[in-house]
Amino acid sequence: MGIMKKFFSQTKKPEGFLGKMMVNGMNGSSHSALADWGFGFIKKEKAALSLDCGCGGGANVKRLLERSEKAYGVDYSEVSVQKSRQTNAWAVSSGRCEIIRGDVCSLPFENESFDLVTAFETVYFWQNIGKAFSEIYRVLKNGGVFAITNESTGTDKTSVKFSRIIDGMNLYTGDDLKALLEKAGFTAIEIHNHPDKPWLNVTAKKL
Repeated sequence: MGIMKKFFSQTKKPEGFLGKMMVNGMNGSSHSALADWGFGFIKKEKAALSLDCGCGGGANVKRLLERSEKAYGVDYSEVSVQKSRQTNAWAVSSGRCEIIRGDVCSLPFENESFDLVTAFETVYFWQNIGKAFSEIYRVLKNGGVFAITNESTGTDKTSVKFSRIIDGMNLYTGDDLKALLEKAGFTAIEIHNHPDKPWLNVTAKKL
């Protein structure tokens, strides 16, 4: 595997030195702009408990803490878990935040635990996305919101190119995600596209 492919494959599951470089980049300004845009579609009422799935470097867990009494992050990469804990060390130490190593297809939480669940730039790598959506539906409270934000519409040329480089990367259009969310039981699904960039946001509710 070439060094470029090896590096970009770290987006799936950061490991080792290259993985640490990747999660540091996940907290950078380009990802921040996408996150700000995605959060714009989530109502600002303060949630009791929120969860970021595939939390990466922890920047979006930090954003969730601004609108939640307590925020959780889950990621199956130990490198990401450690970085996310560092990013949110103040909240972890005060008990307002927990970062857990786990699988989105088998979330380590009780039924109807969360008011809000987010997933930023991560669903491309969920190997059983249908099961993961069912798990998120299970842990959401009635009236809870699930918000997905991707840097790809599923058809843009850049992402198609990277999907051929990164093993296990799957692209989804808004309609693809809507169909999968409906199958998991979600309703009130809304698809948002950025006017100038190939960014995609999908919000759904458990009613």
